[in-house]
Amino acid sequence: MTIWNLFQHPPADYRTVPFWSWNDDLDKNELERQIEEMHKAGIGGFFIHARGGLTVPYMGKEWMELIRICIKKSQELGMETWLYDENGWPSGFADGKVPALGVAYQQKRLAYEWAPFSRGNKVTIASYVQSEEELHLLTAADTRNPDFRVYYELNPYYIDTLSKKAVAAFIDSTYKAYWSEFGDQFGSVVKGIFTDEPQFGRGDLPWSLELEDAFQDQHGYTLRKVLPALFLETKDCRRVRYDYWSCVTTLFTESYAKQIGEWCEQRGWSATGHVVDEQTLMGQATSVGDPLLFYEYLQIPGCDWLGRSVSEDPIVPKQVSSVVRQLGKKQAITESYGCSGWNVSFQDLKRIGEWQFVHGLNLMCQHLQAYSLRGLRKRDYPPSLFYQQPWWRYYSHFNDYFARLSMLLVEGTRQAEVLLLHPIRTAWVELEGSNSSGVEQYHESFAQLSRWLCQSFIEHDYGSEGIIERHGKVEGNLFVVGESGYRVVVVPPSVTLSEMTVKLLNQFVLQGGSLVVFEPAPFLINGQPSEEISRLVNTAVSPDWNRSALVESVSRTVSPSISIIDKEGLPIASDMVNIQTLKLEDSYLYYLVNSGDKCYPDIEVTLPRKGRLSLIDLENGDIRPLNYTGAGNGVKLKMTLCPTQSYVIRLVPKKDQLEPDVVTLLQTDNTTNTIQELNELWEIDHIDHNSLTMDTCRYRLENGDWSEPKPIIFIQEELLQIGYPVKVELEFEFQIAFDPTIVREMHLVMENPEKAQILINERKISSHSCDWWRDVSFKKIDLSGFLQHGRNTIRLTLDFWNSPETYAAMERAQRFESEGNKLTFDTELESVYLVGHFAVKSESPYKNGEHGVMYTDGPFVLEELPHQFVLTTDLGCQGLPFFAGSIRLMQTVAIKQEDSALWFWQFGTPPEAIVTRLSINGQEVRNFLWEPYEAEISEYLQQGENLIELELTSSCRNLLGPHHHVKGEPMKVGPDSFKNKVGWTDRDLDPNINLYQSHYAFVRLGLSTLPRIVRMT
Repeated sequence: MTIWNLFQHPPADYRTVPFWSWNDDLDKNELERQIEEMHKAGIGGFFIHARGGLTVPYMGKEWMELIRICIKKSQELGMETWLYDENGWPSGFADGKVPALGVAYQQKRLAYEWAPFSRGNKVTIASYVQSEEELHLLTAADTRNPDFRVYYELNPYYIDTLSKKAVAAFIDSTYKAYWSEFGDQFGSVVKGIFTDEPQFGRGDLPWSLELEDAFQDQHGYTLRKVLPALFLETKDCRRVRYDYWSCVTTLFTESYAKQIGEWCEQRGWSATGHVVDEQTLMGQATSVGDPLLFYEYLQIPGCDWLGRSVSEDPIVPKQVSSVVRQLGKKQAITESYGCSGWNVSFQDLKRIGEWQFVHGLNLMCQHLQAYSLRGLRKRDYPPSLFYQQPWWRYYSHFNDYFARLSMLLVEGTRQAEVLLLHPIRTAWVELEGSNSSGVEQYHESFAQLSRWLCQSFIEHDYGSEGIIERHGKVEGNLFVVGESGYRVVVVPPSVTLSEMTVKLLNQFVLQGGSLVVFEPAPFLINGQPSEEISRLVNTAVSPDWNRSALVESVSRTVSPSISIIDKEGLPIASDMVNIQTLKLEDSYLYYLVNSGDKCYPDIEVTLPRKGRLSLIDLENGDIRPLNYTGAGNGVKLKMTLCPTQSYVIRLVPKKDQLEPDVVTLLQTDNTTNTIQELNELWEIDHIDHNSLTMDTCRYRLENGDWSEPKPIIFIQEELLQIGYPVKVELEFEFQIAFDPTIVREMHLVMENPEKAQILINERKISSHSCDWWRDVSFKKIDLSGFLQHGRNTIRLTLDFWNSPETYAAMERAQRFESEGNKLTFDTELESVYLVGHFAVKSESPYKNGEHGVMYTDGPFVLEELPHQFVLTTDLGCQGLPFFAGSIRLMQTVAIKQEDSALWFWQFGTPPEAIVTRLSINGQEVRNFLWEPYEAEISEYLQQGENLIELELTSSCRNLLGPHHHVKGEPMKVGPDSFKNKVGWTDRDLDPNINLYQSHYAFVRLGLSTLPRIVRMT
């Protein structure tokens, strides 16, 4: 069976595999229900991921039994079960078990100080005296007072990842524990394990009790004598730094990646995951040494992509895909969408995913699907891309799309004949302690060269010198790395190359290979001056520093994969328009992606091969002939490339050009003779329950005085600071402008109602839940008969307490992220919600902000829902500010039909909704998840009156926030985004700014322009 037989319904191997966050008290039936939800949504499997909020003992008997249940359930549904190797992240500390084994197992960082010494409690490694410009090591017998010392600091909450012994203990405690539990029965069913953000440091210099011996073995001299060279500009400092980082990188890679990769391979499991700080040379050098070298030992290497944006440069995905292609691996995974916020749209998901896929990744792991949103869990680097979202029923469209795309990219062979050397070793020698400013220019140059090549549609891989040392050779005029051969090698501005790289490049040039070297050219070999590298540079082409010069130099040997010109005849060169070419069976695939916001109408694409063209439709799996013409030795076709749009074009080579009989056009003729405008006023046909989020209340402790109204999240923090159990009363207030005695559905929705005494307008109400809403932890309490016109109050009385173990965990969480990422509270105070059939009016005006944000100061009053909405005015401002659901609107329009006319629906601008569903005369036309936002509707129209229905579906953003962030709608969202203190997701802000603003910020829901019906000739 070929992939084309499976293409419409790809098997689980190619389907998305999200993180499934196990973050609460876990119920067997609920776990099985959630797996069934995933299966219905077209998800192929899941990573079982312990995270903050988990109450079931991690790796305990109950934990293992619940995993067993989920393995069996996934087997039943044909899904894949994957494991995750840590409680929280970064991986390695085994929920604290490994660092608890002692100092030898704990992470260490190097530091130094000049005399007089003030950090006496640190462990001194070596002391030095200064003589003229040099620092000399003091021996034990030397009684002189030292001028300088190097010492190490301990992190007792993470492990020494340079130590094989420490990593072996991690493998024993986690990997072997899983294998002993599931290996015999499910060894071939469980697919593998994800390791997340292992590291030896973050911006510092690592130390290990095993480092000195390893350094002596590798380099033949004593590290202790030369340690000052790591921090200061000394004689031979670049050689020392090169050797130090080479040794550190080898230890980290072999201790962590190699041990885990080989352990998994021996058992038929796949090790997958990613390292930390993948984006820049500066971060890579001081956290993992050389990320590409690490990827070699994972069966499925991967990367992380956080936030709701893409990058100008392709470094992060291309680092992974280069090694995957070179070493003959099949899959490259991305953990994506963490921190992208509750309002991330399908268009955003598609753009972020395809930007990575066009740069070589091919397996999607969504971050994440939350078992529960109770308490802090709803703020755990949102969103939860799961059943809690109003758009969940449409999620299968996304998962089917990426399954088909993954199948093509996994089974196809990427075509790239240019190798751009990765200058991480230049970063090694230019680092001066934790000061990486000397590295930045080399990072920027490397990124710029890769951008220029992408802009010019010259496909390329990166070359890690560590990989080249192990897998590099020259065959004829090809520079070969593993299974990939390159006709051109580009050396970016650099300081040093390895001895092996220089040797192979000399051979490559002698045998006719094309070498391009940019200034400043490398002048060191292994960190030491060498005339040999100067001779090599003199044999290379040395272009000027601009894109045209680069393209001219490379194109003498390797031509661009395609050519694209706009409607003015000018070449398109954009960071956001990219190509990937693949060879698949008897055809070539051209995967063209626009990851930007610009639309390119009437462009002309030229492919450098002759053959028949067809369009592979990733939305439904169809393959249709395309309209094209011959162009010299290739073919050309016209198309429109909308924002976030992509095409997969299949070319079957033919010597003689054959014109297709029935064709698909990739552009719309914009000649029109009728535009049917629609009315801006639409009738409500159906609306899900509306909601009001109450995130502010007053409180008192132990029957004391009432506070002024405060954000509930601040009250939680204040009570945590008390440090002992207290009785707390919370009072929420809201206004009702309608007659509540008229029968309607009205519910209070809250978390853990059974733990509180609840008074509605001073009357006690049962805390028994009648159901859940949005999330299994959001419990509904019927308010029938308890509400009144005007002012209403909800008073909750409960015990606020946290155990001594929780307070100790909070203290540890302040010291290192591994502890914070698994933090669980015993008591959490959260917003409460009113849900039902009503409108929510703000008593202050709304103001427009950036990113489609509407601001208002409140307060809010419950009113009757209107019967109509103005669709081009934000629906939130018309009564739905906190709405999380679907609303179906309708109107009728008179059409004068003509047999020869083609009729199109056009939105003009993207709808301000996650999904917009169009139906005409009772027939569904299309669910609009992403561009293009138009559809042919000729077959749905009838002469005379036509019923038009639009159903807009929102996200959980306006329900869950952040409602008070200073940016309105931040593009990176983390737990701190809901508080008042700046966290790492807002590192671009002044750290002293008040993050929490008193006003409310909502994202728009509706349309910014009226849609229209267009008759085209």
